[in-house]
Amino acid sequence: MKLLRLLPMGVLAVLSAQPVAAYAPASVPEQAERAQERVRLCMGATEAGGRERRAACDEALSSEFNRAVRADLLASRGWLSEAENALNEALRDFDAALKAVPNHLAALRGRAHTLSELGRHAEAATLIERAMVLGGRATLLADRALLRERAGNVAGARADLDGAIALDPSNSWARGTRGRFLQVEGEHEAALADFDAALAIEPEVTSYHYRRGLSLAALGRPREAIAAFDGALRLEPAVVQVWLERARAFEALGHEGPALASYERALRLDARHEASLSRRAFLLQRTGRAEEAIAAYDRLLAVQPRAAFGLNNRAGLLAGLGRREEALRDLDRAVVLVPGDGNALRNRAQLLLAFGRNDRALRDLDRAGPGHDAGAWHGMRGDALLALGRPLPALDAYRAALALKPQDRATLFGFGLAQEVRGDRSAAAAAYGALLAVDPEHEGALERREELLPALGRSIEIWPSRLASLLRAARDIYAQQRDGLRDTYRALRPQPTVVALARSNPAALLDATLALDAFDVPRLVRRAQFGIGQPQREAQARADLATALMLEPENPAALVQRARLNYRDGAYAAAQVDAEAALRSEPRSVEALFQRARALTARGQYGAALKAYDEVVAVAPANAAALLNRALLLQHAREYERALADLDAAVAANRADPDGWVARAALRTALGQTEAAIADFDRALSLDARLGQAWYGRAIAHQRRGDSGEAAADFARARALDARVEERYRAFDVAP
Repeated sequence: MKLLRLLPMGVLAVLSAQPVAAYAPASVPEQAERAQERVRLCMGATEAGGRERRAACDEALSSEFNRAVRADLLASRGWLSEAENALNEALRDFDAALKAVPNHLAALRGRAHTLSELGRHAEAATLIERAMVLGGRATLLADRALLRERAGNVAGARADLDGAIALDPSNSWARGTRGRFLQVEGEHEAALADFDAALAIEPEVTSYHYRRGLSLAALGRPREAIAAFDGALRLEPAVVQVWLERARAFEALGHEGPALASYERALRLDARHEASLSRRAFLLQRTGRAEEAIAAYDRLLAVQPRAAFGLNNRAGLLAGLGRREEALRDLDRAVVLVPGDGNALRNRAQLLLAFGRNDRALRDLDRAGPGHDAGAWHGMRGDALLALGRPLPALDAYRAALALKPQDRATLFGFGLAQEVRGDRSAAAAAYGALLAVDPEHEGALERREELLPALGRSIEIWPSRLASLLRAARDIYAQQRDGLRDTYRALRPQPTVVALARSNPAALLDATLALDAFDVPRLVRRAQFGIGQPQREAQARADLATALMLEPENPAALVQRARLNYRDGAYAAAQVDAEAALRSEPRSVEALFQRARALTARGQYGAALKAYDEVVAVAPANAAALLNRALLLQHAREYERALADLDAAVAANRADPDGWVARAALRTALGQTEAAIADFDRALSLDARLGQAWYGRAIAHQRRGDSGEAAADFARARALDARVEERYRAFDVAP
């Protein structure tokens, strides 16, 4: 009674007004059952999220007094904290568990893991040794392997994993971890064996698929690597690194399109992912798409302004497009960022030579050194020295270049010029002759040699080269004419059957493309679109849409196609949800608007459906299907004049669709326009003589006109074609 007197009077009044049973204490069996359920949830025996498990642990601990059970609960809560990186909380729970049960195995393991996370490796190792005495050696060896790896003892960790697997071959974590060690050591075949074994035990672990792909790529098996990466992405589609490696595997296969698509998907997940930005830019550069590559390097440098290689590469692209001042600015920045960057210095020297800043170019070349292309470096030094009026050192540089690249055109021409400047015309003519042997059409060499030979008394040598030039010109003209004739012949020749088949079977083309890149979302959606309604392809269509929406949950085209499938399945509410989701991305999508209107009609929400069709027609006034469906709704609302106007528009929009003619004929029959109705039915039957509804409707029109014989014949034909024809005709919502 003391407790009751402490409650305010208002509370007592409320309590007294409620049924007594509602506030009766739970029975002992119910309390026990709930306590057991909380324990199971805390211990992980029942599937739940981390927050729910923690709440269950807290509740169970508040009422559990058995020391062994409390130790289990504390250890479970400790592992939850360790997973959430709440290490001090985890230690408190593990210590409390060990206080309750000194040799509690889960608590010993958990405390060892937590100490190792805190860098207290020696204490962690002592706990594992203590736990090994108790049993569970295979699991504890795997634990110790992790602790040893964290402590930097990779050899010891590897030995522990070998021991753990020998004792328990089904330990997937030990298999996967040893595979990772083998991978780092370059033993990819052995790593694959471990990853395969791990996946046979736990096929839903993303990292096993991913690392398996890395080893396959390293072994030069990129197609299999892509399949492995796809397996990882089906489990976790938002892992940027997997998309990056998938793109690299496509590059190894020589498929630039799917590679670029994978890089772009990685960047959709993380717009600042430097590896994806740089690889994408480099791939665009390598495939000759200069403007796109420049834009890609712009994007990279916006994220990482100190990426000297990006400045260097963008400078090369800009120079190739004639934008040399911009290129020079990029190279200046690259050299400031990395003063000893030989590539940037050599590239800047080349630009400076083009600008005539020869002393600066020579300084850059001397700072840079030869690099990987010593021949080009010696040649550029020769050009700079010659331009500075120093022919003798220029000749030395050219000789060094020619020793490495004897047929380099620029070096041979520079060598000839240097000989001329030096005054040795004979040596210059010989250099130009050597160049013409390599490139008979080199204009500079031809011009300089023709000027030198008369001064050397060798004018007669000019004529063979001139005659050769004339013959080459004639040969070029003939080659051009021959190429023109070949092109004409190819245009007139019938196209190969394969091309014709490809054009007539777009689904086969989609199959071939998706066999290469199973995650090409636009093509997945298009193949699904082809497959819906084809029994042999519908399962594939569903799988394609599931994959597309796994990768892009808000893809409007995929949502619209799934809405179509949901409608076919009778899941009208789901179809409406999908259509509305698509409209959030594309508010004027005719297909999405149409699917929403159709779903609303099927759900009996006729007013909303009519407004939805109004939106379709507002965007696409000539959409025959929308006009026809809106007309049927208007007929249901007894708005016959508006319905007839819609049917007139539907027939005008698609005169080859018999359904429009039948719908208008049915309405005209109901409105007493018998002759016009019969004409419409006749037109529908001329388009499709198997339409039972058209025969049935024409029978009614004949009946109303008094032609009983023709009506009877049409009724018989209608019922022979379709046993449910009367029911289908009533769908036009007009009374016979």
